[in-house]
Amino acid sequence: MTRILIDVVVEESPLAELKEIPGVDIRVIPTSDTARELPHDVIKDVDILFCTHPPSNFDSMPRVRWIQIASSGYTQLFPLDLPSNHVRATNARGCFDVPIAEWNIAMMVNLLRDVPQMLRNQQARVWERSVRFTQEVRGMTMGLWGYGGLGRETARLAKLMGMRVHVLARRGIQPASNIYRVPGTGDPEGVLPDRVFAAGEEKEFLSALDFLILAMPLTPQTEGIVREEELQALPRSAFVLNPARGPIIQEQA
Repeated sequence: MTRILIDVVVEESPLAELKEIPGVDIRVIPTSDTARELPHDVIKDVDILFCTHPPSNFDSMPRVRWIQIASSGYTQLFPLDLPSNHVRATNARGCFDVPIAEWNIAMMVNLLRDVPQMLRNQQARVWERSVRFTQEVRGMTMGLWGYGGLGRETARLAKLMGMRVHVLARRGIQPASNIYRVPGTGDPEGVLPDRVFAAGEEKEFLSALDFLILAMPLTPQTEGIVREEELQALPRSAFVLNPARGPIIQEQA
C-alpha cells in the first residue's frame, strides 16, 4: 500500500480519480501557508507528500520517497538534504506561467499609466486629463532576464500587444518541448524574442529597456544577481518587475 499525504487545497474531481488507483491510500489534511509540525501518527508511514511547505518535523517521515510541491520555487526544500535521503522532489513548474504572465502585462500597463492615481481620482470624483494616463506599451521594449515558461508566456502576450522583446539567457534559447505548459501558451520553439543576449552582455541588454522582468529561479547563482550596477545600467524611466523571488535583487541597491 502506497500512502499519500496531501497538504494542499485540492479539487474533488482529480482527488476522486486519484483514489481510484489500486494500492493507494490517500489522506487530505487542512493546509497551511507556513511549515508547521504535524502529528507523528499522521506522517510516520507516508510514502508520498504533496505540499507547499514540508512539515517542520520532516525527520519523522522515514518512509517518504517523493515530495511534490505546489509551487515553482523550491528553496523551502534546501534544508531537508533530500539527495542524501534518496528522496525525489518535483515542483509545479509551468502551472503558474499563465497567471503570472498576465500579472506582468497588467503591472506594465498599471505602472506606465499610473492606474493607482486614476483610481484615486475616480474615488475623489476628479477628472484629470493627464497624458500619463494614456501612454501605450505598444512599441516599448520589455526585457526578460531568464526565459523559462514564465518568460515565454510573457513574451507571447507582449508580442501580441506590439512590444519588442529582448531576452538575457546565459545559454541562449533552445526549444522547450519537454516542460509542462498550458496548451496554446508560451513559446516552445523559442522564436519570439527580437534580440537575445548572452552572459557578459548584461549592460547592453539593460540599457535599452522600458521594462525589466526577472524570470529566473532563485538559486545560489542568482541570489543578489541584480546589484546597484545593473540597476544603474537601466534607463531612468525604466520599471523593474520581480515576479520571481525577492532576493534576486539586492535590497540595499
